[in-house]
Amino acid sequence: MIPAVTGISILNSNTPDGKIPAFEGLDKKCRIYNALDGLVVASVGNVLLSAGIPVPVANDDISLYLGIDISIEDIKNEYFNNILDEGILGASPQLFQFTTPNSLAAQATIAFDLRGECITMPIGSSFREVVEYACECIIGRNIKMAIAGCIRKVKALNLHTSGHVYSSEFFFIEDRESAMRRGVKIYPNALDSVL
Repeated sequence: MIPAVTGISILNSNTPDGKIPAFEGLDKKCRIYNALDGLVVASVGNVLLSAGIPVPVANDDISLYLGIDISIEDIKNEYFNNILDEGILGASPQLFQFTTPNSLAAQATIAFDLRGECITMPIGSSFREVVEYACECIIGRNIKMAIAGCIRKVKALNLHTSGHVYSSEFFFIEDRESAMRRGVKIYPNALDSVL
């Protein structure tokens, strides 16, 4: 089995209006609680669209592997700053569960009805380990297809950006033969830039 990339999504929260690009194919079962939730859901939606996968997925053929750097701390900081600013009424205990890295992956699995394996991994400056793990799972025939990606905190490139800027890179990876049977575009050198 030879892994191949059949979908790519690269998004950045540094847009002129300060809003994260939204994925238009969602129904109302997904709620976005913070900027990282929105970026993960938009990225996973775009990579599914790029790979030609209909949404909702509604099967266990696709697994999700998400790498996240220190940007998860921004969610925790926002939550606790609300407590400091407004007292105990400033932050709902119901939102506390959304301050963990696993909540980001959970939002995407709920939004697109992904029923495969879902793993969240810490990353440094590269999400190489996330992509390698997804490829190993495909080569070992443990999974059929994978979404492997990361969310990172990046420095703002302009002075007009207030707040934090996040970027995401997601690949849809599957066996090359499967991709050829589905008749989708294969990005031949996409894995070379990461591995």
